[in-house]
Amino acid sequence: MKASSLRILTNMVFWQSPLWQAVTTSIYPMKIHAKPDRLHSIIYESWQLFQQRSSYDIVLTMGARESLAYGMLCAMKGCPSKQIMTEVFIDTPKRGNPLWHLKTTLYGFVAQRAVGILTNSSDEVVTMAQRFGLTQEKLRYVPMHSNIEHPQKSIQNEGFVLSAGRTLRDYALLLKSAPAIRCPIVIICGHKDIRGKHLPGNVTVLKEASIETYFDYLNRCSIVVLPLKPSERSTGQVVLLEALARGKPVVATRTPGTTDLISHGQNGLFIDAGNSQQLSGAVNRLIADAGLASQMGDQAVRDVLHSHTFETHARLKLSAIDSLYKQAMTRQHTIEEVIL
Repeated sequence: MKASSLRILTNMVFWQSPLWQAVTTSIYPMKIHAKPDRLHSIIYESWQLFQQRSSYDIVLTMGARESLAYGMLCAMKGCPSKQIMTEVFIDTPKRGNPLWHLKTTLYGFVAQRAVGILTNSSDEVVTMAQRFGLTQEKLRYVPMHSNIEHPQKSIQNEGFVLSAGRTLRDYALLLKSAPAIRCPIVIICGHKDIRGKHLPGNVTVLKEASIETYFDYLNRCSIVVLPLKPSERSTGQVVLLEALARGKPVVATRTPGTTDLISHGQNGLFIDAGNSQQLSGAVNRLIADAGLASQMGDQAVRDVLHSHTFETHARLKLSAIDSLYKQAMTRQHTIEEVIL
């Protein structure tokens, strides 16, 4: 069965891809350009998916809480969930916390009843399988897409470094490295991300900046730096892919999420977690060698055009869904043959 022939119901709105819209049904109108935050409660979403599930082959649930709520509802009703889970983030283990153990057990229960899980990084295939007691064959890695509709190298280059984002950012490391970096640094973050820290003279911090401001700085910067804290969870891909789509070489911590997207020395440079000397050294290398930085920027745009456009992401996601569905059907037929 081709992926396009599967009947797929979802709470996801992916309006940027005509292919996705053509072969899936969302509980939200496809004509809206974004799913409004908390427009409907998690209970509403899970109930809508549950009510309509019988008419579909697959129910694709987006979001950790939404996936858990829908999966538990199906389990309580005693019916197959037909569920493929996505955007289920791995949190930091809290071994002594009973609530964390309960939550992890519930997610594992739902995941084991599901058709499978789509992950945002290849590393998470192993991590989620171990966390939820699954075989790795029930997980598929699907590369994320860039939010830049028309990837193209920015002709602007004003000689400063940009760092942006909130989740698991190690801005303390960047501030420690800043005095050794031979150019201005702009950090765009949330109001709680940098508090009570001494700012070196070459650092400017913009808090709660608009998306327009962020893209303006992204277009004008020379290099994007992603200092990330060590974690099993993948993070940083959104800013990373937006930077690559604008032809900006990226210096990033080697963590889940970045390892799939950066080719060291080709479209960016890796540093080890917590290593301030590597961070400043990598940035200074690119600042000093404009030719190398430009070559990396050119390769970055080529990489996005090849692997991270909206339509490429849609095709890969549909292919992964099709693969998990076929696998589940084969497993079901095998069980039925054994019983008979």
